[in-house]
Order: sequence, then structure tokens, then C-alpha cells
Amino acid sequence: MFFKIIHFFLFFFICASSFSSNDTKFYGKFIQGGIVIGENSLAKKVFLDNNELILSKDGFFIFGFGRNHKNISSLKIIEKNTEKLTFHKINVKKRDYKIEVIDGLAPKMVSPGPEILKKIKKDRLLIGNGLSKSLVSNIFPLSFVKPAEGRTSGVFGSQRILNGIKKNPHGGMDIAAPIGTPIKSSADGKVFLAEEDMYYTGNIVIIGHGHGLKTMYMHMNDIYVKNGDLVKQGQEIGTVGMTGRVTGPHLHWNVYWYKTKIDPELLLLISKWKL
Repeated sequence: MFFKIIHFFLFFFICASSFSSNDTKFYGKFIQGGIVIGENSLAKKVFLDNNELILSKDGFFIFGFGRNHKNISSLKIIEKNTEKLTFHKINVKKRDYKIEVIDGLAPKMVSPGPEILKKIKKDRLLIGNGLSKSLVSNIFPLSFVKPAEGRTSGVFGSQRILNGIKKNPHGGMDIAAPIGTPIKSSADGKVFLAEEDMYYTGNIVIIGHGHGLKTMYMHMNDIYVKNGDLVKQGQEIGTVGMTGRVTGPHLHWNVYWYKTKIDPELLLLISKWKL
């Protein structure tokens, strides 16, 4: 009985949406694909698994976990003035993911030929360059909104089987909507990439929001922004389309913490909290 009670409290601690530990508050879930906001007004430096995090002047920081993140991570905080060290052991909950089967795709869309592979390589270089850029900001991004109206037709982490062939897991959220539906920037930021006619993603926009957070908008019909533009939350950046490898009109929306893909649903969840 004792061990059952202990197990319950550990599970509650790990999965709670908002909790504190000593002088540090956490908002989010310690779960694969999760994004967490930390707050400690005394913090001078913060490290996740020995990697230093960006710390706002108000003591906010952010970190995330990929689809297959290991079970344990470590957070280290060095306080101002006293140089006191605080360690947090983070247990990252494992998730079960959906399996999606999509049949009827043209064979070349599932197993591209040599010429297409050259284009894919070029596209990936452009996307990688966009994701490698950073936006320096002292303003902590506390609010993100869903970028388009529509039905959620695809979820983060699901394994796709195309014409019977297993492919990479789905890295974001699919929002099904008619062609021409407005797409809005989910938060203030800077356009790191605005590119047309990519093989997989079609017309694509990447926006940086600071603190390592970036959002990616794919399969667009129209693009209304260009590289280097500053955008505001809710600003229309384009429209829903069906460019690239698609089976119907939709927006594929990815969220990155640096180059780690994060579940957009969990980002929207923490954006609803009042910090």
C-alpha cells in the first residue's frame, strides 16, 4: 500500500500542468514531445543536460523534449549572488503514438527517383539553414495561437505507413481546411525562410520567436511574407493550399525548440496559462 501511495504522488508530480520546486516554478508536462516553461527570479544560469538555456531578464526559460526523448533529464540552476546550485531530476513520461495508414499515393511520392532526391537534398539544406537561425529577444514568448481554423486531421508523433512502407513519424499538427483559408503567425517573430515549390513541404514559411522556438507552416497556397520580415501574432502570412506531397488541402504546422520537434498541441496548452 505504501508503495502504491508513493507511486501515485510521483505520477502526479511528473504529469501536473503547473507546479513548483523550491524557488522554481514549472508550467508544462514532462512528457515526450512536451514543452515546459520554467520561472526562477533568482536564476543566473540554467542548464538542461549540461546545455545552457536562454534566460530572460525576468527569470523565465524554456525547454522541450523530442518524440523519443530518454526517460531522465537533469536541470541545473545557478543562482545570482550566492552561486548556489540547485538540481532537478526530470522524469520524462513515455508516450504511445498513433499509427496512420495512407494508401493510394503515386509511387514516385513514396519512393522518389534520383532526380527528385537531388531536389529533396537541396530543399533540406534550405530548411536546415532556416532552423539554424536564431532570434535574440528579452521578451519571453508566453502566448501562441492556432495558426488556422479547421479540423485537426493529423497529430504529432504518429507513425505513417505510405502504400505499405513505414515512413518517418509525423512531426507536427495537420489542420484540414479549404484552399485559401487564412494562415496566421502563431506568435510575434521574424521570418527565417519563405520558399516555394519544395518537394515534400510545398510552399513553406519558418518563423523564429526567440528562446529557440520556431514554427513552420507547410503546403501553403499563397505566401504573403519574405525572408527577414518581422511579423505579429495573428498577422496573415499566407493561405492554406495543397502544394508538395499531400492528399488534400491542409496546413501542416510544426513547432521546433531549436531543431527538436515539439507537439504543437502541448505548446497551445501552456499558452493558455496566466504566468
